[in-house]
Order: sequence, then C-alpha cells, then structure tokens
Amino acid sequence: MASNFRQDMPPPGGYSGIEWARRAPRRGFGGYATFGIYAGISVVGLTLHYFSLQNRKKDELEMREGRIAIHPLILAERQRMFLKQLRKNRDEENELMKSVPGWETGTLWGEPVYHNLVDRFPWVNPEEYFAHASPKDMYDRIYEKRHH
Repeated sequence: MASNFRQDMPPPGGYSGIEWARRAPRRGFGGYATFGIYAGISVVGLTLHYFSLQNRKKDELEMREGRIAIHPLILAERQRMFLKQLRKNRDEENELMKSVPGWETGTLWGEPVYHNLVDRFPWVNPEEYFAHASPKDMYDRIYEKRHH
C-alpha cells in the first residue's frame, strides 16, 4: 500500500526575490587619500635612503682612512721582503760562484749590476729577482692579474 501523496509547496509568504541587478563594488580611497598615502610612503622611503647613504659615507671614510694609515706599513713590508729576497739571491750567487776565480758578487764580469745613487731603491730585472724560483712563480708574480 502506498503512503499518502504530499506535494512540495513554497514556504508560506513565498520565496525571496532573485537578485539579478548588477551591484557596483565599494569604491577605494579617494584621490586625496591615495596621494597622501603615496606622499607618506615616499617621504619615509627617502628619509631611510638618506640615512643609509650617510652610513655608507661614514663606512667608506673609515675604510679610506684605514687604508691610508696602513699603506706606509704595507709599503715598508713589501720593500723589506724585496731586500730579503735580494740578500738571498746574493747569498745563492756567492754559493754558486765560490769556485770561479776572480768572481765578484753583484757584478757582471767586473761591471756593477746595480747602479744605485744614494737613497734610491734599486730596480732589479724580474728575471734576476726570481732567478732561483720556478718560472711559474715568476710569471704568477709578474702577471698578477691572472689571479684577480
């Protein structure tokens, strides 16, 4: 046996209306507000940029002063190492040429190799300076740009 038939009916008072009209979205900030926000962000950004530039200038000044202060020490150390190497070369020349009669260290067949005026630093040919080193070491020092 079948149960009682019951038809679906709308709710009392009916269904609500269907919204089919286009609704405009809520508008954002106005022109003055947008310009004010832009100006505020720009002022804050430029202020931070200005202070970062000031800090960078202070850091660069400190580094420059440090380099200026240490330059004489580095130059003196470089010249000291240069003279130590020249001394090693002279000692090696003495050792190598001790059996040659009449050989005078620092001369080439009696002519002085170094013509040094008073208070002048000697210029030495790189081949002579690196005479007792490997050619690779010599070229690495002469053409230092290979490592930069």
